Amino acid sequence: KNKMAASFYLAVLVAVNSCLLGYSLDCIEVRDGASKQDVRIEAHGNHAIRVRAVPHGYKFRDPPDVISALPPTNVTESRECKLVSLSTTKVSITSGNLAATISPDGRLVFTRVSDQKILLSEKYVRVLEPTTTTPPVPGFLSLTMQFDAQQGERLYGLGQHAAFPWDSNFPINGQLDQKGLPAVLLEPHDGDVTIPVVHSSQGYVMLSNLPSTGYIALNDTGSFFHHDAVLQADIWVATTFDSPPHAVSPWQQLQRAYVDATGHVPEWPYWTSGFWQCKLRYSNQTQVMAVAQEYIRRNIPLSLIIIDFFSWQDPASNVNTIGDETLPKSCWPDPAAMVQELKEMGVELMISPYSHSVGTSSKNYGPAVAQHLLARDRNGNPAPGYAGGFVYDLFQEEARDFAVNAMQQGYVNQYGLHHWWLDCDEPCGGTNNGSYATDWLYNNGTWPAAFVGSAYPQMLDKAIYDNMGAPGKADYGDNVMLGRAAWAGSQRYGGAVWSGDTQSTWQDFNQQFRAGLNMVMSGIAYWTTDIGGFGQGDTTDPNFRELVVRWFQWGAFCPLFRLHGARRGPVWPPGDKGICGQTASNEIWSFGNESEAAIITVMEIREQIRPYVMEQYAAAAQQGTPIMRPMFFDFYNDTATATIDDQMMFGPDYLVAPVLVKGATSRHVYLPQLPKGTVWRNVFTGQDTDTANGALNITEATPLQTFPLYKRYIVN
Repeated sequence: KNKMAASFYLAVLVAVNSCLLGYSLDCIEVRDGASKQDVRIEAHGNHAIRVRAVPHGYKFRDPPDVISALPPTNVTESRECKLVSLSTTKVSITSGNLAATISPDGRLVFTRVSDQKILLSEKYVRVLEPTTTTPPVPGFLSLTMQFDAQQGERLYGLGQHAAFPWDSNFPINGQLDQKGLPAVLLEPHDGDVTIPVVHSSQGYVMLSNLPSTGYIALNDTGSFFHHDAVLQADIWVATTFDSPPHAVSPWQQLQRAYVDATGHVPEWPYWTSGFWQCKLRYSNQTQVMAVAQEYIRRNIPLSLIIIDFFSWQDPASNVNTIGDETLPKSCWPDPAAMVQELKEMGVELMISPYSHSVGTSSKNYGPAVAQHLLARDRNGNPAPGYAGGFVYDLFQEEARDFAVNAMQQGYVNQYGLHHWWLDCDEPCGGTNNGSYATDWLYNNGTWPAAFVGSAYPQMLDKAIYDNMGAPGKADYGDNVMLGRAAWAGSQRYGGAVWSGDTQSTWQDFNQQFRAGLNMVMSGIAYWTTDIGGFGQGDTTDPNFRELVVRWFQWGAFCPLFRLHGARRGPVWPPGDKGICGQTASNEIWSFGNESEAAIITVMEIREQIRPYVMEQYAAAAQQGTPIMRPMFFDFYNDTATATIDDQMMFGPDYLVAPVLVKGATSRHVYLPQLPKGTVWRNVFTGQDTDTANGALNITEATPLQTFPLYKRYIVN
């Protein structure tokens, strides 16, 4: 290997002895003697550059050797790089409006060409050094990268991070600007989603293209990225095509660059823009049909009803058949008829299959073990997941195909189901508080979780998309997936994300508002929460009834409009015998007449604007535009919007300012300046507010039935 590397470099090395050596080429490889690293710098998109670094003698890696958020292109696959030796001068390469430079000491600097603004600069040369994984697998490196802090910089993205019990230092109400937060762990947990991309107010987006565990810390001393187990450093950076004042929102430009590099989300079908009903859990066919029929009887729009986990459990035999991908007849006597009858009512059905796992009682367990298709724990045994299942090794293509074939043979072929709630896809189970296993082995025992674990949920999305939802497959255009986790680029497989098992508290409500805005800034177009929070909600409690109304008023303006939770209170339908179990009601009529009336009001608004919602789905698919977004995204020239973290835009036209405080009878609203002839129209009152002469701060009354909701409206 060393002999080959020496011949490779000696044949084509170019000495650099002038001042700055800049290349118009689209790829260079630099041998840096000071850091003893080889660095590959290449154009990767318009105004975008990818940089990889390895110790001398190591090779640069592409799939299938690594998991990458950047799909290969015809250009990158056929590209040859010019070899350069770094000595006493700088070396640079440009891609459109972005230049990447390596200084003589090996540090990277990214500059916007049009105004020579330094966007991102390494504080020190990145450190790559051998590491020991758990369990030990040889050949991996740890990586630390540090970038200079910039005064006044704001950073968004990083996936979805809210305050949870394991992070007592996290702001209790969440935080929109990610700068200044405690270190964010690069490992997925229930409610904590890892996507290592940041969008900066300085005019760049940066992706750390590594699904390794580790942490990111963004503070006044710098931006720190640490990965526990890698084969190379791998970052991707893009900037805007212009300098301020921007012709187009810089945030839109950066989002478009990011999805162009990592993949565009498919446009979802019309039915997904409506209302989704769920609870923990509907336990039998009678309950599902009764709830759907009641919504129809009340003339309340319903697009989807969801069957939660443990639907595979047969109480008659008390056998856990997780992994069979079927429903027991004792609870679900005719699932195919149920699917068809719901469809005739205009209602789709989704199921939570836990298809990443298979139990020992399943007919699929033996073949999975024999074919080495299961992840392994640190002792080499099948890795235990949640609900009595063992987790598939979805980093193997054979395991992905096997798992989806089981779904196809069961839920699809037998019942006609093809919408999937991919719960627990971190995957949950194993170690680390039962939420994420850091000591498992994947890829038939060759990849430690520390190397690729963050990408596990993406592998599940990929498995279903490749086998069911891709162009040419049977469910193309109507293969809907809702998961609890994601990684960079997951959107290209069409997966949505909900925010996990929140609590029914005002604090969690605030956290979710800010976490969701960062999630959509991380490329995940289709996102939602459990309206009302998942746990502790008592449907008879006035405090919860107020909370669920206020959460509904925001939830109707999330990309996906979904009610879910594990409630306390009366059951519904009355008289149900509870075959296979029965839990407290979570339908909108469960929260009292006043709450129901307020909820129906906002449901009707969502139903009326569904064509508009579909326009936003199309914009997300085509341009990467977040469906909901922070105020500064659209009003980027208005410095006041930079600090607004309690109101948002839903598409370009709707300004949404939900009531986030218990018992609030009014709230402050900021109405940005609009061009002459365009006004902010209050959706509830029809009153117009003209801001042609400047933005306005107003205070609006907030009775339970309404909240500040404005539409950008052209009066002439």
